[in-house]
Amino acid sequence: MSVDISRLHLKSESDDASSVQSFRQDYIDTPFSGKQDQIEQVVDILDSTGFIPEPLVELEARWFYSSLGIDDVFFARESPEGIASHIHSLYSCKVQAFASDLKVLDQPLIRYKKEAEDHAVFFDTSIPGAPFAPNRFDEQIDERYIDPSYGKNSYRLEYFSAPLHYSNDPILAGVAERFSQSSSNADFAKQHLRCHFIYRTSFTCDECDPNETDIDKIGDATFLKIASPKTRSLYSDIIKKVITTTGPVIQHFPIEESEEYRVVIGYRQKTSPNYNSALSDLADYYKLTTTRKYVEQFSNGVTIISMYIKAGHLENHKKTPIDLLIYQVIKEASLLYCIPHNYFHDLFVKNELSLQEGIYSQCGVIFVTHFLNRLGPEYTKLTSLLDPSKLLQHAEVLNSLKKRLRAETYTQDYIKEVFATRKDIVRKLYRQFADVHYIRSSMEKTLSYQRLSQITPVGTEAEFDALLSRECGQNEHHAIVLKALFMFNKSVVKTNFYTSTKVAISFRLDPSFLPKSEYPETPFGMFFIVGSDFRGFHIRFRDIARGGIRIVRSRSVDAYNVNVRNLFDENYNLAATQQKKNKDIPEGGSKGVILLDPGVAQETPKASFEKYIDSLIDLLLKQHIPGVKESYVDLYKKPEILFLGPDEGTAGYVDWAALHARGRGAPWWKSFFTGKSQRIGGIPHDEYGMTTLSVRAYVNKIYEKLNIDNATVRKFQTGGPDGDLGSNEIKLSRDEKYVGIVDGSGVIADKNGLDKAELLRLANERKMIEHYDKSKLSKDGFIVLVDDNDVTLPDGTTVASGVTFRNTFHIKLKEIYGLDGVDLFVPCGGRPAAIDTNNVMELIDEKTGKCIVPYFVEGANLFITQSAKLILEKAGCVIFKDASTNKGGVTSSSMEVLAALSFDDKGFMENMCINSSGVKPEFYENYVKEVQRKIVSNAQNEFEGLWNLKAATGEPITELSDKLSQSINKLADELAGSKEMWSDDQAFRNAVLIDALPPLLLSVIGMENILERVPETYLRALFATSLASKFVYTRGIDSNPAKFLEFISSLRKDFTARSLL
Repeated sequence: MSVDISRLHLKSESDDASSVQSFRQDYIDTPFSGKQDQIEQVVDILDSTGFIPEPLVELEARWFYSSLGIDDVFFARESPEGIASHIHSLYSCKVQAFASDLKVLDQPLIRYKKEAEDHAVFFDTSIPGAPFAPNRFDEQIDERYIDPSYGKNSYRLEYFSAPLHYSNDPILAGVAERFSQSSSNADFAKQHLRCHFIYRTSFTCDECDPNETDIDKIGDATFLKIASPKTRSLYSDIIKKVITTTGPVIQHFPIEESEEYRVVIGYRQKTSPNYNSALSDLADYYKLTTTRKYVEQFSNGVTIISMYIKAGHLENHKKTPIDLLIYQVIKEASLLYCIPHNYFHDLFVKNELSLQEGIYSQCGVIFVTHFLNRLGPEYTKLTSLLDPSKLLQHAEVLNSLKKRLRAETYTQDYIKEVFATRKDIVRKLYRQFADVHYIRSSMEKTLSYQRLSQITPVGTEAEFDALLSRECGQNEHHAIVLKALFMFNKSVVKTNFYTSTKVAISFRLDPSFLPKSEYPETPFGMFFIVGSDFRGFHIRFRDIARGGIRIVRSRSVDAYNVNVRNLFDENYNLAATQQKKNKDIPEGGSKGVILLDPGVAQETPKASFEKYIDSLIDLLLKQHIPGVKESYVDLYKKPEILFLGPDEGTAGYVDWAALHARGRGAPWWKSFFTGKSQRIGGIPHDEYGMTTLSVRAYVNKIYEKLNIDNATVRKFQTGGPDGDLGSNEIKLSRDEKYVGIVDGSGVIADKNGLDKAELLRLANERKMIEHYDKSKLSKDGFIVLVDDNDVTLPDGTTVASGVTFRNTFHIKLKEIYGLDGVDLFVPCGGRPAAIDTNNVMELIDEKTGKCIVPYFVEGANLFITQSAKLILEKAGCVIFKDASTNKGGVTSSSMEVLAALSFDDKGFMENMCINSSGVKPEFYENYVKEVQRKIVSNAQNEFEGLWNLKAATGEPITELSDKLSQSINKLADELAGSKEMWSDDQAFRNAVLIDALPPLLLSVIGMENILERVPETYLRALFATSLASKFVYTRGIDSNPAKFLEFISSLRKDFTARSLL
């Protein structure tokens, strides 16, 4: 629908003062001069239809025009026929209300909707402060129109609310008469009629550049016609701020000559589901009346909500100043954006929990879901009886039991139920949380503080236990859940919960609460993040640590529930593997995970990633920017830096993260993320094959040690030519003969060998095996894609499901290739634990007990479980695990971080960043070559160390790899904390650093500048890991003092000979 703008012009004798006033503030500053003519046409239509009795026709028309608070813009755009239709529908609702046994507090008096392809109308009634939550239209409107809005499929909303004015309407007056003598009379009198008008937008450019700010290019045609110059200017300013920040932009100001305040909020589309309806709930909570609301969409992906709010009726309450109420709404609108509809939103709507208490409770539920120790003392006892270190099957049984206990005992729904039932205790725990993290000076006069001060805190742990004994004495399960929430409070050392302009809630946790029985090695630090449509963690095992951030998606609700159960354990295991892998670089191991909620979030992963990163930065920077970022309580009291990188689903977002950190004022923005594009100093692993160089070093070393001609090797690989590791493995594979590859699209196999030139083509083009030219297969070759069903293979076997065939092909090698058809298996992709003790026997000849694949080099992280690796090795397989082989990428990233820390901004841009013409600086190209040499050198050194240890001890390489990593990490931690080694002999310290630092970096930047610019904690880590790895690789895993002193002595001699000392 379009507005007939010609019908909107100044009528000097207008008697509609309210319309003039409302237009003056936001939209066209003149009333609809054709209103009276339109009313007459509407009355004629109503009269001719005959549905409404003739004496009531004019009354019904006047009631619709004058009593509902609807702006003239609506009447100017709507036809008389459309308005008559609305009046008929509302009349029928009123008649039904008159004829039915209505319970005014349980259901709306009027409820009507009409939806068409390009517009919709919703009318309902409500009682301010007691909305009909199950029946309201607000959530439906958000879910159908506002939240999905994007590009040409966007909708704008105009909302009007006014007292019902039932005394002006004979039918409603009749309904009111029935309530006059009942207890519901007062409630009936409070009712408001709420009108929602929704229109599809019309843009000149349906999907403009997200950074476009010209409102004439990105605005809806209707908005551009009816918006006043003041509103256009205001919205332009807000849009400019939205595109340069991550969260909502909130402004407010009083309306001249009015009791109303205008609250304007801009934010990115699809970043906060149900935010529009939640804002209405927030106003209701504070007994404020939203008289009008406009939701405008812009084709650059920005939504702006404009609300007009005034004080509601506060009977039996001391009237709170309107400015204090508005301040509280503004303050909480930012918190609400983070989680618009928390798990306890219904209790918030009923005024049983405040917004802060509700969102705190949701964060608590998620924490308790992941960290409540469900295993109990019986499981601990069982682990002592079934020692997992003595029998591999015990380890797998215990692991399966652990998963089942976690899934079937305290579910998230049960924990939510406990919180709701015990909300009074939860509120006391919130008070305890707030007492620690709420900064007093900024809250003493706020409504939040007044409300908080009325809650009795829980006191000490002993007092809390006594409270649980009194309140939950008959329900041990409730007490266990609430104790876990108490543990959450104790573990939080800093949070952005009370800072303004946040986009997700982040907590820095002290991880000492993790039970040793489940997590043997306690992480150094943990972050826990909760957003409107995701949850996430970040775990690191050292102060200085680096690792990727991955997004976990779920194809169904069932898959999501499985991912929830496994999320933290997978995060922990990935970070622990990274810690082992990072043994010979300064950064320890870390990992971050983001689990997207089911539904819309699955389609907008970047929005969740941005919130995750921004909320992490909140706790890494100590900023005080009035009105933007307040300070927070920091119980950790030490500076922290995280070094992050790309992982599954995040490679395309890395540049944004680095530049966003720079925009936030982070001095470490250059090193914050590795995997950046080359224009901002990144070293792409895939372009230079960094990850694969390390894997290939192990493959080549196996050939060298066992005198194998690579041309005779038949090779199988998971992870296809479309991926980083898979494509580069193909490119570097020398003369090996590929007999099979599995990737996301399916399976390709040919026991006679796949065409190498065709594989190289796919690898260079980064395409999956579904694009392989089938004419190049031999008579025994085949391709089965995931969408295929009932496929017959060349040997006559029928494949019922392509998906199942793809998912299990790696353990079907025996039946596909026979007992002697594959020599080398290099996993370059696939889910963790793809091979475990349940299926590993498929790779072993049951007659001879020998592994049917002689050589395994595990490129993909955690592809094979530890127990399965040991079974394979016992069966004669030469196998090297991921923590040893897949470290090329981390070495490259470490050297990228080091360069970023060493250069100042100017030097970084000149030496590490490719210019707009695509020209790489000479330093950059030479530095990449140094990185590649270092990767191969580190891999070869570890291979030699493991090979020699195997020869000396006879122990499995799988276990030796862990022992070697543990030895290096343990020694490095001791050296990093040694004052004597670091401070007392600075000449030796500097010699170690010069030996460890890339020669090119030293020659260009100089040692003095590096010592000045690189954080001391990082240099200590570099010093310690350089010494520790060199010692273990050359002297073995036994780091007794005498052997170490001999090592240091020989190192001094070497440094002296090289003039470093």
